[in-house]
Amino acid sequence: MKLFFLISSLIFMLHIDAQVVNPNIIRAKIYDTIMQDINKQNLNFPNQKIVIDPTINKFEDYRMDEFGIKLDSVKYEQDLSFCNKLSAYKCVTKFEIDNYSITNVYKNEKDAIFPDFYGIYAPLDSWYNLIYYSAVGHFEKNKTFQFSILLPVRNVQIKNKKMEEQVYFYKLLFDERFQILKFEKLFLKP
Repeated sequence: MKLFFLISSLIFMLHIDAQVVNPNIIRAKIYDTIMQDINKQNLNFPNQKIVIDPTINKFEDYRMDEFGIKLDSVKYEQDLSFCNKLSAYKCVTKFEIDNYSITNVYKNEKDAIFPDFYGIYAPLDSWYNLIYYSAVGHFEKNKTFQFSILLPVRNVQIKNKKMEEQVYFYKLLFDERFQILKFEKLFLKP
């Protein structure tokens, strides 16, 4: 009988630990949602190139104390293992996203043969929120909350034989189960 209770409690503990949210799973969901939106919006440019900056915040430890959740010793790292899981994306540095340009060497060709570039920056403050709220979900199981993530995107394409670039944001609103409640694109005012 003791063995039965021991095995039952072990299975119960494994089930509880399996419910901890992995921020990389949420990041993959975010990038998949953005990619679906990019694929829908520009059918005139079939040659899309989508890259992401894989910089993330890594914390040595997180714990709950009398003041709330505490995240200790942040490091900023290139999480290339995450990019290997996403076959649709290529990981590059922020510098490469900033300096990407298209030169019009094929002067008499259509605009659609040039790449339609999308560089998704690493929003370190948003990744911090994601890690923080996954810790809140781990320590405070019954707490309800909502939080948002804002991802900047740089789009570069050839229009009318000239390179044009545009910066806009994707804003995603999440609930305590990390379901996307709202997804919108925000443009900078000219």
